[in-house]
Amino acid sequence: MYLKHWKLNQFPFENVPNEHFFFESEAHHILLEDLYDAISRQKGAIALTGGIGCGKSTVTQRVLLSLPEDRFDIALITYSRLSPVEMLLEVCQQLGITTQAQDRHSLLRGLQAHLAKNTTTKKHTVVCIDEAQSIPSLATFEELRLLLNFQLGGHFLMTLLFVGQPELQRKIAKLPQLQQRIALNLRIGQMSAEDSMRYILHRLRAAGSSKPILTRQAVSLVHKHSQGIPRRINHLMDRCLLIGMRNQCKLINSQLVSAVIQRYPS
Repeated sequence: MYLKHWKLNQFPFENVPNEHFFFESEAHHILLEDLYDAISRQKGAIALTGGIGCGKSTVTQRVLLSLPEDRFDIALITYSRLSPVEMLLEVCQQLGITTQAQDRHSLLRGLQAHLAKNTTTKKHTVVCIDEAQSIPSLATFEELRLLLNFQLGGHFLMTLLFVGQPELQRKIAKLPQLQQRIALNLRIGQMSAEDSMRYILHRLRAAGSSKPILTRQAVSLVHKHSQGIPRRINHLMDRCLLIGMRNQCKLINSQLVSAVIQRYPS
């Protein structure tokens, strides 16, 4: 472990969502505001897309965790390769809905009753489907779209948040009736060189670093190799910290980063 060598309290580049390490660039700030606003205004459907490792799940979880518990009922579905009935069942289970039978009709009745109950307490239901591009059939997308028919007084009783890779938009486009229900299309992209530097320094400080441990040239090379994708930055920086410790380096420079890239190509 390299924590002692670099005088860190935690591993700074773990690839799991962690509120403590969240970095909010200007682009992220706008994205978070747009997403929070759309959910708060009870929009019917929202789509958030971005490439692999760009931080979609991290951003989504930050927004969901910021929603007041007394105003929102949230279902987070992280495994989306489900048939229409399996998807309904997963939504019900995530919302704590139990039904005597698990056929489509019973699940829909249970869900409708749950949504109606939420309205009496002024609670809005949010169903977030992560990795939504992996939904295997248009029939499942259509089943989800039909849930948007649950409305009362001109308001949706449920917000569907689809999160996935760019392929998700192509799948949604095959169902115009769903595409037209998407009130907001958001996209998260790669970080700029400046944001990559701020991201790396932020995570190091959050892990307990009190002094610079890498050069600007090293940061520039990390950004170039990772293409500004957070997950790839994390992988590369973690390797650099490990190899730097093994070599008893006091500073991570561009030569070390180059050596790590050659040894662990990705």
